[in-house]
Amino acid sequence: MAACFRAALATLALMASMPCVMPAFAQSPDPGTDQPPPSSGGAVYKPPLRGAPGGRVGGASRGAVKSAASLPTIELVAPLDHTGETTSATPILYFFVSQPVTLPTQFTIAAPLRPAPVLEANFPSPPARGLYALRLADYHVQLDPGIVYTWSVSAIVDPAHWARNVVGSATILRVPPDAGAEAALGTASPLRRAVLLAGSGLWYDAVAAAADAENLDRHATIDELLTEVGLATAAGGDRAGNSAPPALR
Repeated sequence: MAACFRAALATLALMASMPCVMPAFAQSPDPGTDQPPPSSGGAVYKPPLRGAPGGRVGGASRGAVKSAASLPTIELVAPLDHTGETTSATPILYFFVSQPVTLPTQFTIAAPLRPAPVLEANFPSPPARGLYALRLADYHVQLDPGIVYTWSVSAIVDPAHWARNVVGSATILRVPPDAGAEAALGTASPLRRAVLLAGSGLWYDAVAAAADAENLDRHATIDELLTEVGLATAAGGDRAGNSAPPALR
C-alpha cells in the first residue's frame, strides 16, 4: 500500500507526461432530431454460465473527511455481482464520475498473489460529470488469460489514510475467443457487434462496441447496457452540460 501512497503524491507536472484518460464519447449534435433513433435490436447482456466471483464496488469516501466541497462518486462500468469478461489483452475500460474531480486520480490493476500492482498510474482528473474511457494499450499493459484482475479508479483525498479516498473497483477476466462467435462478429454491423457480444457474455467487449457505435443509435445501446447492470444514473447523462473539452456524455 505504501507504493499507492507514494504514487498519489506525484506532482501534476509529472502527470502531464502520462497516458491521458480519454473522453468516452464525442459531444456532437444529433442529426434529424425529429426522427426516432435506429434500433440496436436489443442489447441484452447474458452473464457467463459459470462466471467467476467478483463484481463492482462503487466508490464513495468511507472515512470522515473534513472538506468544504462534496466528493464525487466513482462507478466503474462493470457487472455488479460477478466478474465481467473480455477476449482482449488490452480492453478499453469505462468509468463514471458524478461531478468534476479536483483531486489527484489514479488507475490501478492488481492480480491475485502478486504483491505489487500490475499497473499503478495517475491520470488527469475528469473535469466534468460523465463517462470516461481508459485504454490499456495506452499504458502498455496486457491481461493474461484465466486471471481475475481487480481494476480500480481512485480520487485521492488523503494518501496517508486510504479509507478516506474515493475508490471504485471491479473485476475482469480475459477468456479465449469462440471461433464461431468470431466469424459472426466479422460480418456484423457496429451495432450488431454490441448485441452479439452482450449475448455472448463478453461484458467489456460489448460496452466498448456500443461506445464505438453510440453516434449511430444516439447512445441507446450503451444506455441499455448501463441500465441492465444498475448504472441508470450514468445512462444518457448530461450531454448538454458537457460540451467543453474533453467532450463527455
